[in-house]
Amino acid sequence: MKLSFSLAALLCANLWGVTLDEINSKPASREKNFLIWQYLRQDINATQASEAFYQVEYVNERFLFDYACKTDEPEIRYTAECLQKVSTDLMNIVEDDCLYLALTPIKAQHLESYQRELIATRLGDRFGDVQWLRTMNHNNHFSAFSDLSSSLKLFLISGTQYRADHFNLPIDNDILAQLTVAKGFDQLVYLSATEHKLTKLQESLSNVSGGVYSGQTHFYLGINALKFNRVDNALFHFQEAKRKALSPMERDKNNFWLYRITQDETALKELSESLDINMYTLWAKEKLGIETQNYFTTLPTQGKEGFKGDNPFEWNALHQELVVTPPEKLYEIVERYDGEDSLAVQAYMIERVYQPYIHNFTMPYDQYMSTLTLDQKAMLYALMRQETRLIPGLISRSFALGLMQIMPFNVDSISKIHPLKIKSYDDMFNPEFSIAYSIEHMKHIEATLFNPVLAAYAYNGGIGFTKRLLLSGAYFNAGEYEPFMSMELVGNAESREYGKKVLANYVMYKKILGESVSIATIFDTLTQPSQSDYFRAEAIKKSLNPN
Repeated sequence: MKLSFSLAALLCANLWGVTLDEINSKPASREKNFLIWQYLRQDINATQASEAFYQVEYVNERFLFDYACKTDEPEIRYTAECLQKVSTDLMNIVEDDCLYLALTPIKAQHLESYQRELIATRLGDRFGDVQWLRTMNHNNHFSAFSDLSSSLKLFLISGTQYRADHFNLPIDNDILAQLTVAKGFDQLVYLSATEHKLTKLQESLSNVSGGVYSGQTHFYLGINALKFNRVDNALFHFQEAKRKALSPMERDKNNFWLYRITQDETALKELSESLDINMYTLWAKEKLGIETQNYFTTLPTQGKEGFKGDNPFEWNALHQELVVTPPEKLYEIVERYDGEDSLAVQAYMIERVYQPYIHNFTMPYDQYMSTLTLDQKAMLYALMRQETRLIPGLISRSFALGLMQIMPFNVDSISKIHPLKIKSYDDMFNPEFSIAYSIEHMKHIEATLFNPVLAAYAYNGGIGFTKRLLLSGAYFNAGEYEPFMSMELVGNAESREYGKKVLANYVMYKKILGESVSIATIFDTLTQPSQSDYFRAEAIKKSLNPN
């Protein structure tokens, strides 16, 4: 959707009073960027906007468009206007550089073939490669008659629906062999495996045997091969992925799948002996009746005062110090920050000292959860641990705020209905506000999603994303390798991994709170709509009773 300058101007409505002096006094950081973002939306003049804008550490379109509605710099306004052109504007753009700025694969797919050819001819290679426009005009991708490198580039830069419409075709084995050594094959594998509409392309990729790829590529080749019952190929790829694993969880994940294929007790035992706490190891330990013990829930803090970690700039400074401090020296910093108020900060540092052997499952904010059931409390801590490791002064790259990482637009919406009103976004770094607003936000999720994995997807990616995922019919159906295969193939990478980690946190906090839960049962309910979510249950009910 095109964002006009009149609409952009509305975004500049006065919020809370961030001052230029405040911005000037802060070091370049994500935290400073957040101040600048707020400042650019206040009632300021072009000079003030310029002084703030040129202190942004990394400029993205968000900052560019906000600055464009304030500045009198012609080049900035011109660039922003060009970037915001929609597909129907493309053929009417007079300036070539503006056309190049406006052009994207998603916009180009709405053009006629002759229009794409005209643009490609007009622009040539003066600003950058636009030959993918011509590739769009051919429907014989990944065939003996196509330019494989151009087709691969188009596959990688185009959108999900375009790939489904134009690339969901079987690939000849000779062409597949050429693709396996092409630059970009790793990304092709990942995108193909995690886009559920590309079934024909996936089936071709299931034939890939052998090869030397990254651990991630081997893993997704393995999952994809297993999906089409190519167990021999899957076994090879999982073994290679395990060998190349870059983290304990990656190693555990591949051990899990090796066990699922082979039922080899050695793989299960190795998985159960891992010191990482994740959904794979918790499942293995539960299966073998082994208790997880390498975690702590409290620390012997002294006194009432301490460092809370609720000031984003102070926390960032401490975190930078922690990053460069050798593990054996971290205890000196831990001792510097003692006190009950420092429990979250100390626990964070202790976990860094002993990683990956000892894990932090403290609960420093019980006083703000008195209205919750133990199950709700376990879920809230599970989300909190994944979002911020229990540190309240965090700001994400997308400006999610505080302990529970709530986006500013959600803060605005909740503030209108919640009795605890915020005076500024700074209030979201106060655990009381962050938890209260998160409890309100979770009400909508709890009403429709009854499984912690699905609730985590919704908290991270939104209820709309989770509803579309479930109603697509491609995930969490009955099957030999379900629900695990679906959990590996959710297309939204951030939500996919987030769901796994929140699940492990939830199981641990349930245990700590005295309400142990079976992780195997949680997995089982994912394939049973009546026990996991309202959306599929309601769809099934309507299909059985259409009137």
